[in-house]
Amino acid sequence: MSTNSAMSSSTAMSSSSATSSSTMNTQEQFNVQCGCRVKAPLRTTLTYPNVGRRFLGCVNYKSDNACKYFDWVDPPTCDRGKDFGNWIVKKNMDLQKDVEDLRRQILHLKKTETDLKGEIRVLKERENEFGQKME
Repeated sequence: MSTNSAMSSSTAMSSSSATSSSTMNTQEQFNVQCGCRVKAPLRTTLTYPNVGRRFLGCVNYKSDNACKYFDWVDPPTCDRGKDFGNWIVKKNMDLQKDVEDLRRQILHLKKTETDLKGEIRVLKERENEFGQKME
């Protein structure tokens, strides 16, 4: 499938009724087999400069014996879209890092809480021992 045929098929979809196009599964629109004779999945790239752009590709693309089938589904992204998509990906990566940092902090705080509870227990035992000696 070439980019032009993908664009014309999406144009045809937009001219169909809103109900049928909104209910059709996007993956079902592209029933393409790669050279490996396997249905090529619809994917979305998260890499610059094509962030958010959909494509069909060989399922075995990481394998040495992959057919290397690849075809863009969406037209090229405009410069503003590239900048925005890149910003979104960076923001997402920053947020994921923040989440991981917060998880580490939570684990550290839970360990600190456990340690402090242990120290409190020891201090209460010493207090009880001291109180018994004072009697």
